Amino acid sequence: MKQAQRQAILEALAACDGRWASAARRLELDPSNLHKLARRLGLK
Repeated sequence: MKQAQRQAILEALAACDGRWASAARRLELDPSNLHKLARRLGLK
């Protein structure tokens, strides 16, 4: 599960040129929740 979430975030960031707010919209997440999830998954 964690690996799938990590991959989805990385793909969204790549598609959005590294813009976190755009990636959050793409993933249908609140930007603050995306940042928290990324921290938990070791992406930040």
